[in-house]
Amino acid sequence: TLKECYRHLKRMNFAANKIQHYFPISEEIILSFSEDDISFIDQFVYRFTKLQDSIGNKLFKNLLLFLDEDVLNISAIDIFHRLEQLNIISDYEKWKELRILRNEIAHDYVEDDAETAAKLNALLQKKTKLEKYLSDIITFLNNRGFNLS
Repeated sequence: TLKECYRHLKRMNFAANKIQHYFPISEEIILSFSEDDISFIDQFVYRFTKLQDSIGNKLFKNLLLFLDEDVLNISAIDIFHRLEQLNIISDYEKWKELRILRNEIAHDYVEDDAETAAKLNALLQKKTKLEKYLSDIITFLNNRGFNLS
C-alpha cells in the first residue's frame, strides 16, 4: 500500500510541477490551456484522488491491522478516530474537507470553468495537507524501527 501511495504521490507532484506556473488558475487561464496542459491537470486531479483513496481506504486500515487492531467490522470514520487516539494522524475535519473537495472535483470539474478554476486552486492548496497524512504515517513507522524515508 505504501508503494501504491508513493507512486500516486510521485505522479501527482510531477503533474503539479508541470502546471504550477498557472496558479492561481482563473477561468481565462483554463480557456487558454493546451491539450498538454489539460492532460497534466487531469493527471494531477486523478493522482490526488487516487492518493486520497489509497490512504483512506487502504493505508489507514492496513496500519491498524499491522498494529493488531481489530478492524474487521468498523467504519472508515472509526478507523480514522482510532488512528487519532494512537496519535498517528490528526484532524478528522481536515480529512473530511479533503474528501468533499476530492468528490466534487472528481465528479464535475469540467462543467463550469470558473468553478473548475476555484476547485483546482483549492486542490493545489490542500495538496500539502494530503501529503501530511502520508508523512505522519511514515514518521510513525520510522519511529517504530522501519526505514521508509
